[in-house]
Amino acid sequence: MQNNNFKIINKDSKQSLILTCEHASEKIPEEYNNLGLEKKYYDTHIARDKGCGKLTELLAEKLGVTAFIGEYSRLLVDLNRRENEEELIVKESDKITIPGNADISPEEKEKRLSVYYRPYHQAIENKITELKKAGITPRVFSVHGFTPQLQGGSYRPWNAGILYLEENPLVNKVNQRISEFKNLVVGQNVPYDLRRYKTGASVVHGAENNLENCLIEIRDDEFDNLEKGVAKWCDILAYALA
Repeated sequence: MQNNNFKIINKDSKQSLILTCEHASEKIPEEYNNLGLEKKYYDTHIARDKGCGKLTELLAEKLGVTAFIGEYSRLLVDLNRRENEEELIVKESDKITIPGNADISPEEKEKRLSVYYRPYHQAIENKITELKKAGITPRVFSVHGFTPQLQGGSYRPWNAGILYLEENPLVNKVNQRISEFKNLVVGQNVPYDLRRYKTGASVVHGAENNLENCLIEIRDDEFDNLEKGVAKWCDILAYALA
């Protein structure tokens, strides 16, 4: 199922696991004229998480679980931030200025929230409510990616990071199973520490609903060969989450 702004895979699944992917797409609605940004930047980490949308969709199909996948770039409005956060609509990302976000009016911010942001999060909450009414306790797992190196930053050596606000059974299970892949370097709360930022879908829909939750960040060069990278991580995560 799909509306104009996000995609739902396996909407009617009764499996407890819910997948989310907030930064799946680099698309910008035509009316925004690419936010005044050169189109080349839309194929970079500032606009989307490379490979994560395709991975989430394939993983949902493999496991038979519901997935929510954003259909517009994080540069329009960041689905993985709270409404009151400064990074909800960024004026600059990794030292790249976003002209179309420079001086947006309160009315424009409200438009982006009401059209592109709130319906996505309401749909996730609706799914959580639906599962609970069926006697099923939901679990929330979010899929994200990170660039190997920010401008002026140091190289990030991890193939992936497991992020969480507090340890819970889902985190422990994912960690234990991924640790069996000895060729992977997987860190905890890297390259971002969720315990510091306390934001994003896994926190808002998972932790704050007292549900098991977890977020994975996958280094985006894992998807330089998109087909092989997606297949590799689908197998890894299907095993970790099954």
